[in-house]
Amino acid sequence: MPEYRLTYGYDQDFFAQGAGEVVPILQERRKSSEDEGSFIRRAALEMCEWNGKNYYFHSRDALAESMIRNGLLEVID
Repeated sequence: MPEYRLTYGYDQDFFAQGAGEVVPILQERRKSSEDEGSFIRRAALEMCEWNGKNYYFHSRDALAESMIRNGLLEVID
């Protein structure tokens, strides 16, 4: 199982089957009760405001791939 490093707010390493599993980790960090689609959209907007880069939010994997491309998430294993 790959290991990932989330570098958004503070660093956190985690193991996951795929990069899209970062979404529940972000939701847990924020203690969000929003449905996943709304949360992904809001998170993408916040990340865009934070570093001015583009983030796709039509799925977990799309957000995760955007985060990898923009340096907020990386595969470390």
